Amino acid sequence: MITRADPARDTGLQRLARLLRPYPGRGNLMMRCLITCTLVMITSLTLRVPFLALSLIAVFYVTQKNIVLSTLTGTLFVLGTTLAVGLSILTLKLTWEYPLLRLLMASGLFFTCVYLMRATKYGVVFFLSGLVIFYTQTFADMTDNADSVVRMILWLWVAINYAIILTLIVNLLFLPQEPVAQLRAELIAQLAEIIARTERLIRREPPPEALSAAAIQEKTLMLQHMLAFAIMRDKRYRQDEAWHLARISTVSGLYQMVQQLPAQPQADELVLAQTLLESCKRFAVSIAEDSAFSVNSTDAFHSTRPGTLVRMLESLAAFSHYQHVPAESPAESKENARVKGLVMNQTWCRFALKTLLSTLVCYFIYIAADWQGIHTIMLSCIIVAQSSLGSTAHRGLLRVIGAVLGSLAALLMVILVMPHIESVVGLLAMSLPVIGLGAWIYAGSEKISYAGIQMMFTFALALLESFGPTFELVEIRDRVIGILLGVLIATVFHRYVWPEREGKLFWTRVSSLLTALAERVKTHSPQAGAEIALRHALAGCQGIAGRVAMEPGWSADNRQSESEILAAQQVLGHLSEIIYQFEHLKAGQSENDFAVERQQAAERLQYCATLAETGEPTARVAPNTQGEAGCLQPLFNEIEQLNLSLRTRQTATERG
Repeated sequence: MITRADPARDTGLQRLARLLRPYPGRGNLMMRCLITCTLVMITSLTLRVPFLALSLIAVFYVTQKNIVLSTLTGTLFVLGTTLAVGLSILTLKLTWEYPLLRLLMASGLFFTCVYLMRATKYGVVFFLSGLVIFYTQTFADMTDNADSVVRMILWLWVAINYAIILTLIVNLLFLPQEPVAQLRAELIAQLAEIIARTERLIRREPPPEALSAAAIQEKTLMLQHMLAFAIMRDKRYRQDEAWHLARISTVSGLYQMVQQLPAQPQADELVLAQTLLESCKRFAVSIAEDSAFSVNSTDAFHSTRPGTLVRMLESLAAFSHYQHVPAESPAESKENARVKGLVMNQTWCRFALKTLLSTLVCYFIYIAADWQGIHTIMLSCIIVAQSSLGSTAHRGLLRVIGAVLGSLAALLMVILVMPHIESVVGLLAMSLPVIGLGAWIYAGSEKISYAGIQMMFTFALALLESFGPTFELVEIRDRVIGILLGVLIATVFHRYVWPEREGKLFWTRVSSLLTALAERVKTHSPQAGAEIALRHALAGCQGIAGRVAMEPGWSADNRQSESEILAAQQVLGHLSEIIYQFEHLKAGQSENDFAVERQQAAERLQYCATLAETGEPTARVAPNTQGEAGCLQPLFNEIEQLNLSLRTRQTATERG
């Protein structure tokens, strides 16, 4: 039986330990960051290349989980910085003698960049452009020498782009992570666990503890993400996308069903287990060699009574009959979708405008106070600006936490270590442990990854910007003050000026998931990847719910009441259980069993979908199940609990 973990009972330390625990690939990513940061520090300090902190942050951003993402991110960063530097120099050339005109032109370019950041697929290019455009305005406020300002802007371009090139070289040569190899290794690893559990069953040994539903979902989504990167990297995977999706669906189904193997097998089940073991080993060999997979025709199991082992063998047999059908490139163009993205969108215009206003407020504070050390106040407004209020609050919180940790580390190093440093070796020995910790956090979950980047960046700004020992504590103080003020001002603007809440979007996604789940429950011949799509949709709903819970000021909004947020968490729990109850049923029964009851379950799910979308019950009542549902009874119980949770949300909204 699949177990379920209850995250709500975990303490803060337990959740933090879970986020910081090692997993395959995390150490690899951290080492790539460390190797590249070491090369960048030695190069910058030897050749006296300024803006070392920006070089290091470019290393972190470009170092990704595989080569495809690293190459794509690096290319976009080069394009973004080149565009930004060109626009900055053009702005200064046209408006150097007119500060107000310079600010207006920079504001117009910034507004356009922020809008295109939301409207286009490659928004990171315009994010960097907007960031650099406003950052370079501070250069013009530092000196009246135009040549000096242009030289600083060009050095900024050099500092970022040479670090990107070094990062790509390290990722390509030293520690390559090919997505195709990653996908193959993960498929083989999951099959190895399936084989190990089957061998324990044959030896009549006690089965190991079943994985939680959340752990199985995480592994399934991991395969899907790896397949997406493999398709981007390898032309063969693009041509056979449907076949590869069917393969990972088969492995995911086997991985889920093997958790439900009987503890006390019968004699006929041991025969089936031996057949399954041999088939899984052949399946693993076919994946390792990237060859065709076939089931032995003598593997007769259709006449045996239904059960988990039979369903696993049927799953393997079904995949063995799946033909390679190269996907033809669709003739339809995506030009219409891209054009629609560039058409003025009111929500995106408001987002760009409030981001510009918050950045201008920070810029005026920076100029009025004549406080050069808090230039991070403007960068904070741009960095924390996200597409929703919850995402903005989450990014701001991570930025503050990372800045505090980086500042504390810098403070300790200045007091305890810096007086004893006499060479670049000592500087590396002092800096790399902090950078390594930041890289470890960055390589983890998206919930905390940005805190690692910010921790490293704040530390580098405080200690590594000069070409000699630093003993000034004022720099550390100024950086923290600038970040805190910037995050505060940005959060206030996003909270009170056209806030973008995701509560309505969450219930729309839940409704879509319920509709898809209802269709899957009553479908006897699903398409490849149907279960993976359901899990992917569930993960998306969970992500939105997490951002909604982070939205500040929800208690003052009737649509975002505490009761509704609690109801959302309960709904997600029931949805997760419904998906796994259905998979548990499918593992032991044929797709054609309980046709009438499955139709009734689908009708109930569709009723719940309407209730989630509108918040109000439809004219007709939810259908009732007549008679005994048999194996489907737990599924019906969960659907009923889901219905009650949705009605709880409706009642809370009416009271609000």
